[in-house]
Amino acid sequence: MPGTERLSRRQRETLEWVKDFIQKHGMSPTVREIGDAFGTKSSSVFDMIVVLERKGYLRRGDRKARSLTVEGMDRSGSDVVDVPIIGRITAGRPLEAFGDGRGTIAVSRDLVRNYDVFALKVVGESMVDAGILDGDYVLVRKQETAEDGDIVVALIGDEATLKRFYRTENGFVLIPANREMKPIVVQSGEFRIQGKVLGVQRFFD
Repeated sequence: MPGTERLSRRQRETLEWVKDFIQKHGMSPTVREIGDAFGTKSSSVFDMIVVLERKGYLRRGDRKARSLTVEGMDRSGSDVVDVPIIGRITAGRPLEAFGDGRGTIAVSRDLVRNYDVFALKVVGESMVDAGILDGDYVLVRKQETAEDGDIVVALIGDEATLKRFYRTENGFVLIPANREMKPIVVQSGEFRIQGKVLGVQRFFD
């Protein structure tokens, strides 16, 4: 049964602080944030996390940033939901986006509502003027339609890209939020919208 081994005072303080952080911010803390809170080096925090995981109180996901979950923590009725990370997507030229599951991100329930939402890690800088940077995670509502001006995940053939969407007389245009990059004009071939961006998460290790 998880969480049955006794904890030291510092271990329990750390665990409670992590719980409070998740409830307050809707995401787990980074190793650096835990260290700053307790005035402890990152290496010592990591050792603490390993012990708490071995004792069955914490679990680390596949992602480096904000991947901690507290075993047995009841999120029913809370303001936090877990959104699956399903791959990465380019904010430059098209790149294969979807793959195996890569962990989850804890986000505000108010943002997700009852939508079918997934997360993708952003690669590239073509959306920087829209506040989406390389290494960010975009939260995407799964849908097949969009309004002009929406930031979308679009498939061109079997490759995906992240751009602002507009209709034209002869097709569609996907416009980057970076003046140094050119739009992608789509007038033929297979084109599908996979979802609309609802928000952005930025993590610091």
